[in-house]
Order: sequence, then structure tokens, then C-alpha cells
Amino acid sequence: MLLPNLPFILDESPLSYASRLAKFHIGDEVVAFLKDIGVKPQDMAANKEGAIARLAELSSVPLGELHANVAIPVGERRYDLRGELVTAEFLTNPHTMFCPACLAEDDEEAGRRGRWLWTLSVVRTCPRHKIPLMRRAKRKWADPFHELERRVPERGEQLQALIDEAQHRPVSPLQEYAVNRLNGKVGPEWLDAQSLEQAVRATELLGVLLEFGPEQKLPELTADDWDHAGGVGFECTSRGEAGIREALEAQFRKFADASGTPGARKTFGCFYKAIAYSKSLKDPGDIVRILREVITENIAMPGETKVLGETLCERQLHTVASLAKEQNLDSRTLADVLVAASVIPENAPAHYPIPVQKGREVASRVKRMVHVISLPNALACARPLTDQLFEERLITPIYYGKPGTRGHTQKAVDCEEIAMLVGKLHARAGKLNAETDGLVPISKAAEKAKVRAVTVVHMVLGGFLGRVFHLAGKDGVGALRVDPVEVKRHATVCTEGLSPMAAFSALKIPKDIGWRLVDRCPEELSLAVHWITGPDDAHRIPRLNPEVVANFKRNFIHPARIAEHHGLQVGEVVGRLKRRGIRPVLNKAEIGVDFYRASVLDLDLFT
Repeated sequence: MLLPNLPFILDESPLSYASRLAKFHIGDEVVAFLKDIGVKPQDMAANKEGAIARLAELSSVPLGELHANVAIPVGERRYDLRGELVTAEFLTNPHTMFCPACLAEDDEEAGRRGRWLWTLSVVRTCPRHKIPLMRRAKRKWADPFHELERRVPERGEQLQALIDEAQHRPVSPLQEYAVNRLNGKVGPEWLDAQSLEQAVRATELLGVLLEFGPEQKLPELTADDWDHAGGVGFECTSRGEAGIREALEAQFRKFADASGTPGARKTFGCFYKAIAYSKSLKDPGDIVRILREVITENIAMPGETKVLGETLCERQLHTVASLAKEQNLDSRTLADVLVAASVIPENAPAHYPIPVQKGREVASRVKRMVHVISLPNALACARPLTDQLFEERLITPIYYGKPGTRGHTQKAVDCEEIAMLVGKLHARAGKLNAETDGLVPISKAAEKAKVRAVTVVHMVLGGFLGRVFHLAGKDGVGALRVDPVEVKRHATVCTEGLSPMAAFSALKIPKDIGWRLVDRCPEELSLAVHWITGPDDAHRIPRLNPEVVANFKRNFIHPARIAEHHGLQVGEVVGRLKRRGIRPVLNKAEIGVDFYRASVLDLDLFT
């Protein structure tokens, strides 16, 4: 045992303690002292177990106290630091790190000592003085022993000059987390589930991406840059997977309008490359899974694509081009229908991701499309009736071309929907082998009863008519025969009030907007429908009370009606309303037209 005893200071590294013992006992450098006590200097520099144990034995310092302040090698470039397995990259060696303010205090007390925290690459700010640690690179063969007396020759005024030059800054929250964890404290759940090095590395890399962008070259970053990045990244990783995903998905949105097809390497750049091609860190940890999932949830890739070490079993996303190729469809028509179905936005970039199932559902509808021009043949009826079926929602349109663009909107119908409507009508009909007096086609019966043909269709579907027949050898609506007398008898009941188109026309609004107002019921700005039911209450006929329509017209107005009333252009009306700061009760984004309270007509705006 070495006498007299030199106390071990709890925050110093074993190598620093050995240097202080050398100066105290033999007045020489640490290499000579180590040789004197039978320890190979290179073993002590490498923190080998035997060298640390010998130092503990001679100094009477508990081995556990020395172990706690040193990274013990457990394999090639791997170390055990307070129970955490870290690699050489986690340590500052061969550089010597120090705080000039700490050394100035040491010079006034018991002599200089190296703090064990200075050996950690994540520790870049002195927690006591809140200034950046300084770094000295290895230059001589003896530098691995980090003897501060020799590595930092500055004293007095020179040392004070170093202190004065340092800019004060707070300790990075990532540094605080790492030190607290090594001191046995519990931290954020996701970070604690990673190894310490995985937690630190993932946090710093994410911070680099967020703060410096995907094009940043990692070797060009300074220690201060890494320190700042760690703090930025910690704001996300401390919130676990949700915080990480939020940051990565925000990065995707930056490329939302990019031309071409930006992949993971372009989108995440340095972050992706450091994780995908890591050499120093064999297993980057759970950050790989999160990044992989974010990539596969946002980038369209074919099945069997390898993503960060795992093979994508099947395609999860399509682009318009890949979906069109898979389904053998024209990409322009498909894109228009996808826009109309709200699967992709109008003018979506080529790489816009489409969920596979939803995309295939729309594609199957495109394959089943019957174009409006062909609808009379498909239904075996006249064109006016097909228009009325649209108007009353007995069939629903599939829009394509350029939805919302006047004069260019086209529409079609899903052939399955046509088959379903015809099937319901035929299910109500008995068999008729030949034409007979007293039974006529639907259009003829409507003419005789002075009702719209679609009203007769409603009568059939609602079970109002007892005499409905299907003429053999004919298909579609044109195959039906009904009794015009019976139609006339039910006409009054089935036409009570206004038809939807009559109501919408009175309000001077398109039918699509009118139906949206119906769908909003019972909100204040909406249209209530009076539903007429017959023997089959599964089918309802939509009618509107004239008083409801009149009240709506009295209470609410849109720019086109104002313009017509005052002989102005619609744009001029909208401009005057905006300049006065009058906001719509229901705006165009929600319903398709701006609706205002009709009381705006009382203002001196349009005269």
C-alpha cells in the first residue's frame, strides 16, 4: 500500500488519479510511476481490468469507486461504463478534454485532475461553469495518458484568457440525460429502452437532420454543432416514438411538392445514411424500426423491396403511375377519378402516396365505369330519365376529367350500381310475355299522369304500384310496363311539395351543393327534406316543403344571387363583402359556395 495516502476524488478518472499519485509520491510523470508499481503503462492507458485492480490495491481505494469512473474494455473497441455497453466512438480518446475554469480552481487547491465526465463524447459543456469543454489532440507518444500538467501548459493569465474567451451556454438536455442515466436516474421511457449509445446517437443524428438539413455532411460538423443538434433532437426523442415520428413526417412534408420521386436517401440524407450504413454502431436501436415504418408509410415501393435491412413483404402504397400500370388503366383518367374520390389532391405530385387497398378500389370502379353518353343504352331509357336519376340520387356519378372546372366536368356511373337499380326495379315486376293494352313504358305513364319519369321510378321502388311488369326479351328500365291509371292515382301523394331539383333551382344553386345542404340537416344553414314512403318503407322519395325553401331563401344568400339582384359581377360582390369584413356563415371550402345572411342586402354595399 502506498503511504502516505492520497485521497481519491469521486469525480476523477483512474488515470488522473494515477497521475496525481505519480506527482505526489515520486515527483515524476505517470509512466515512470506505473513502471515502479508493476503496471504496464499501455494497460493503464487502455483502462484494462488488471491495471485498475492493481491501482486499487496499492491506493486502498475501493475497486468499485475506480470502476465507476472508467470505461473498462470488454472486447474490441467495446467498453463497460457503469453497466452501459459503449463503443470507442462514445469516448473522447485520444483527445484530452478539459474545462479551463475547473483547472484554474484545481491550480488553487490540490492540483489538477481529469474528470471522468470529460472522457465522454456527449459531454461538451462543463456542468459547473457552463462553458464549452476544450479539446487537445494527441501529438506525442505519451499523450494517451492525458496528463493535464503537460497537455495543458497554460497557467495563470494564459489560463484565464482561455476562460474569458469561452462563451457561456446551458448544458445540453441530452448531456444531462446521459450523465443522469450513468448516475442511475430514470429518464424518458423510449430513450431508457435503448442502450445509452443508441439513445445518444439517435438523438444527435435526428437533431442534425432537423437543424442542418439532409444535405449536411457529418464530418464537417463541429463539437458545438453536435452539442446543439443533441439538444434539438432531445426535444423529439424525449417524447418517444410519437415525437420521433412527428419530426420525420414533418421532413416528408418538406418534399411534398418536389418533382420526381424523392426517396428516403434524398428526404432524410445524412440521418438515413448514418443509420443505414453505420460502421461504428452495429445496432442503431429502435430508431431503425421507426424510420423504416415512416418510410414504408410514406413512400410507394413495390413488394420485395429491402428497407433498412428488412424486406417489404408486399406493396403498401402506390403512385398514380404504378397503380395505372398494375391495373392496366390510363393514368390520366385514373388520376382524375382519384382526385374526385378525394384519394389524392388536385395537382398532386407524381410521388403522392396512395394506400394500396383504396387505390385498387377506385381503379376497380374505373374499370366498371359506364360513361354518361352510354348510360341511356345501359339503362334502356331516354336521356332525360338518366339525368333525373342523377338529380334524385338514384344513381351517383363518378366524376373525371377536371372536377369542378366548368364545361369540362364529365361523369360516369359504376356498372354495378346500374345493375343494382335495374335489379330492384325488376324484382318489383311480374312477367309479361307480350305488349298489352293498359300497360305502358314508364316514360309514357309519366306523360299521361303529368309527372316526371323519375317519379314513376320512385313509385315502383316504393311499392306504390301493384301492376308492374317486365316485358320478356327486353332489358333495363325500358323493359318495365306500368298502369298509367294507377300512376295517376298516386301522383298527388308522391309529388307533394317540391322536387329536389325544383327547390335547388329556386335557390339558384347547383344540385351537388343543394344535396350537401340536405346532408347538413338539422344544422341552421341546411335544407330539411320531407321523405315520402310507401308500402315498402325501405325506399323514400325526397321532397321539399316550399315554405322551407322560401325561409332558406329569405335568410341566406350567395354572391351569385346578390350579383343577379343588383346587376353586378360576382367578383365585384365578393370584393365588396371582403372589404367590409363580412364573413360568410358557411364558406366555399365547406360547401362549394359562400353563403351569407340575407341581411347583407340591407347594407349600403351594392347600390
